Amino acid sequence: MAMEALLILVVAVLTSAAAYIFGIARLQFSRSRLWLAFGKTCECLGLTVVFCVLNLAVAMFAILAMRSLSGRFVSLYLASDTTFVMLSLLQALTFQAWREGARQRHMSEARDRDLLHHEP
Repeated sequence: MAMEALLILVVAVLTSAAAYIFGIARLQFSRSRLWLAFGKTCECLGLTVVFCVLNLAVAMFAILAMRSLSGRFVSLYLASDTTFVMLSLLQALTFQAWREGARQRHMSEARDRDLLHHEP
């Protein structure tokens, strides 16, 4: 088990280093913008946790409702499927992109208003 975890960590470090070198050398990405990207990644992970908790709460509520309405036993283990984590990540990525688009639109509208008010 420890060897598997070490292998996964080493592979992730190697591919991250390769992506960094490729981004700097070939795509001419800014080194300083990496921290901004890391911040956005942390935001996305936080949103993933929020969606995971919400999905788990809704799933448990649905299971308990099925138990009480049907009178049959339905296992709470159904809510422990790892698919919920992947779906939560997709929800978080979508929500973050949506929020970023709204933020850019508001900034653009504010900039347009400022230009209109400052015309001579």
